[in-house]
Amino acid sequence: MAAIKKYYKIIIWIFIIAYLCFAPSDEFKKIHITIPHFDKIVHWGMFFILGLFITAAKIKKKKIIYTIIPYAFAILYGGIIEIIQMLFIYSRNGDFFDWIADIIGIFSAILVFEYLPSKIKLLLS
Repeated sequence: MAAIKKYYKIIIWIFIIAYLCFAPSDEFKKIHITIPHFDKIVHWGMFFILGLFITAAKIKKKKIIYTIIPYAFAILYGGIIEIIQMLFIYSRNGDFFDWIADIIGIFSAILVFEYLPSKIKLLLS
């Protein structure tokens, strides 16, 4: 129960990502955005936020294993989402470059987190 309380933001965000990635694409066609490759920006943003939550949660961890596993899980999660979209979601297509955008979002969060003001870091943790 303590782990859920500590990591609830990560857990909730994982479910939000799942909803956004598995919901029928018809729900999002009502939004008319003409920016090229906008879906890559969205993937980057979703996993950037996930990366921020992970980085904020692991601040006090000193062992390398506690650092690597959450990020590896997030990268694997992004890949699994694309495979599920490709194989099982009829209105979605799995895209390798969406997964690359996910990975870039995670690593961007790691790099940016260090430069965030401490008040924002507190909100994330």
